[in-house]
Amino acid sequence: MYHRPKNDVDYSLARLDAMMRRRRLSFNPYTVSDHRLIEIVNTVGWGNEFDIVEMVALRFTRLSPIDYSKSHRDIFITVGNSDEEIPLSGSLLTHGVTATDSNRKERFMFGKKQLRSDSDIEKLLGQSVFVSHIIRGTDFLGHEKSAYRMHKLTGKTERDAGIIRHAMCEAKIEMLERILKYPESPYHLWCVRGLFDYESRIRRAIEVISRFPNAPSK
Repeated sequence: MYHRPKNDVDYSLARLDAMMRRRRLSFNPYTVSDHRLIEIVNTVGWGNEFDIVEMVALRFTRLSPIDYSKSHRDIFITVGNSDEEIPLSGSLLTHGVTATDSNRKERFMFGKKQLRSDSDIEKLLGQSVFVSHIIRGTDFLGHEKSAYRMHKLTGKTERDAGIIRHAMCEAKIEMLERILKYPESPYHLWCVRGLFDYESRIRRAIEVISRFPNAPSK
């Protein structure tokens, strides 16, 4: 990730502008029908550097063959409506990452459950999930990785739409609050707290998002 020297107001302001203008953040999932929301989630891929939230559906398809030289088996996923299988490291899934912003351990979450063991990974097989957001950080080798916040989908349109809407809004507010708490992260504003007035804009966005469920239903 390229970034200019820390505490450059122009750079930090440009990052804030880029993040706040992203469609994933401003999108109100309560303004579209259940079927349209599921369609969107199943066709949208991963976001970019400035997307602080995600809108991605994953399916866990198979485990890698047993390899006794590795401590954990990997699991394969497909993203959205793609058939391409992508491996996810079993070690990453069970150990999580050290978050860049808080410097704390963040694990992959499946609903409210933290993934910690091979049996947790095996239980993901055949499951479809919605990824509302990711926490960027580093693995135990110092490589840039992310921990996913995943929400189990049932295959029932109305129920899944409700799960996605709730998770989306919670994720938006959580990530905006992380920016307020850790502006110095290079993935956030890359500046000391209070370098410029970013808080007013973020607080307004949180207030708007908190009212998303009041939008007229489709």
